[in-house]
Amino acid sequence: MKGVEIRKALIVNSDERRDIIEILNGQFAIKNMKVLKVKKGEQLLGNHWHPESCEVMYIFKGGCSKYVMENIDTGEKETFKFIEGDVIFRTARIAHGGIFDEDSIIIDGSSETYISADFNDIFRKVI
Repeated sequence: MKGVEIRKALIVNSDERRDIIEILNGQFAIKNMKVLKVKKGEQLLGNHWHPESCEVMYIFKGGCSKYVMENIDTGEKETFKFIEGDVIFRTARIAHGGIFDEDSIIIDGSSETYISADFNDIFRKVI
């Protein structure tokens, strides 16, 4: 899908003490970083998009079998299954959200400062 890239997080160094896992490396500068603790069966909004910010989402724990993204400009729409270790990059203007199959921890970063949903998110009909 145009405006979306999905890859696995990479272990870039490992020894007896620890693993170093790389989520991103220069794709864009992060101004906002959040940890989302999503409960089983709950939905991360599928009815919003951001006009300017690029985002990265790392599935640290858990997963989602019905995560929908739609490119606002092209109308291209796709449903994804995400599991632990997936890294998802989104450009601006990608509507996104899904229902999580299990308790999940998501690390989420954005290229824009997050003030509030009213300020940053453009809401639309649920995708």
